[in-house]
Amino acid sequence: QSSVPSLISEPDSVMLVPAGDHYTMMDFAIAYFREAQSMQGLNGISAEKKSAAALVQHTKVPIQESLLRYADSELNELATKNFRTLMQFMGDQSKLKNQNEAECIYEILQLCKEKESLHDEVYCQVIKQVTHNPNQESVLRGWLLLNLLTGYFLPSNILMPYATKFLQLASSDPSSTHHDIAKICQSNLRKNFMYGGRRRLPFPVEIEALLKGRGARRLVILMPGGMEYLTRVKTFTVAKELLQEICEQMGAGEQEEIQEFVLFAIRNKTVRPIRSEEYLHDYLLEDKLVTVTLRRLIWRTPLHFENRIYTDVHYGQMLWDYLNGKILLSRSKEMEMQVGILAMLQHWAKTEQQNSDPSREELKEYTPKTLQSSISPQALQSYVGMLLRSRQPFQPVDAKIQFIEHVMKLPFFGYNIYFVERVSDNTIPVPCFCGVNKEEIIVVDGTTQVCQTIP
Repeated sequence: QSSVPSLISEPDSVMLVPAGDHYTMMDFAIAYFREAQSMQGLNGISAEKKSAAALVQHTKVPIQESLLRYADSELNELATKNFRTLMQFMGDQSKLKNQNEAECIYEILQLCKEKESLHDEVYCQVIKQVTHNPNQESVLRGWLLLNLLTGYFLPSNILMPYATKFLQLASSDPSSTHHDIAKICQSNLRKNFMYGGRRRLPFPVEIEALLKGRGARRLVILMPGGMEYLTRVKTFTVAKELLQEICEQMGAGEQEEIQEFVLFAIRNKTVRPIRSEEYLHDYLLEDKLVTVTLRRLIWRTPLHFENRIYTDVHYGQMLWDYLNGKILLSRSKEMEMQVGILAMLQHWAKTEQQNSDPSREELKEYTPKTLQSSISPQALQSYVGMLLRSRQPFQPVDAKIQFIEHVMKLPFFGYNIYFVERVSDNTIPVPCFCGVNKEEIIVVDGTTQVCQTIP
């Protein structure tokens, strides 16, 4: 164990792949397989290596004992039972009555979930059955299972360098029919090492799709402003990868800015942020009732407007927040002026409205719902009309940028605002608003005065 290379160099590092000819599965078998231990020294080194090589190669008959030695007889029994299930799934043995392939996979993954001490055993069994297996269909199924194993469960620190080396050798052989899936397994293992693997076992429908060669699922991400982003997520796609993909399409490629966006999973009225290291399929349930949306949550890096999608996404998010009372305005004489300027910019942001005055109904749509009862429609129409007559209209994209820049100067911009109906502290007036950002929580009363700040 002391000769196993360190798997971590820096916090964000990937696993190290052992160099040279060491750490082959045959080396592992000689050191750790139950049968190899009993053969050592019997027939000389060359015969011993030949016998050890057979231990990590395909067999047509089920094993009678676990490959690795276990003191616990139950683990030994579970290991031999798992090997039979593996052979049934791969087609090396007949399936039981009413047993299908998806059930075989689920049974193997469930065993790994329940018995962490069997992870190495199951890895070794699958690697054994895909090595020098003459049946290509059987090999393909074995690699499909290895694809799932590497994404869900890590081998122990002892087996890790040997398993990593096995995948490296398999992926670097272009003549092999499975070098592509070996590369996927390498990627899965690396992600599993960094992010901890998927939490939920796959649903039957996901397993069936994988068996039919469909390793990706179509997903629509709802973007601010009513836009949709269509993508395909793979079995082990993490949120960080999808965020990077979307942000690059928007022209936001810097890591610092990407980290300011968050994906949310919404089901009925439950909203959950998906952390960047979480696997998307842990949220995408079988019933397809989960919606995934994108929002910018932090506003530290400067905005830039060279990309049209980027501008539309930011305008769409700010406009929705503003109209739904999520961006508070100070209740003063200035409030009506702010509402008027922002109404004018919304009007110009519509392509077809460049040269017309907004109707009273349109002005109502341009006003935050929380302020509609406290602003005079006649006064607002008069003020907006004066603004329109005294200014040269902007093109829609420029009007959107002006709207964004104007909103960013408002005193409560950058906070996520929540309406509060009840508070246990009597000193805080209710109803009130609670604002949260990276630095602090603020409590804002009905007249939009900050009455408490919590760092």
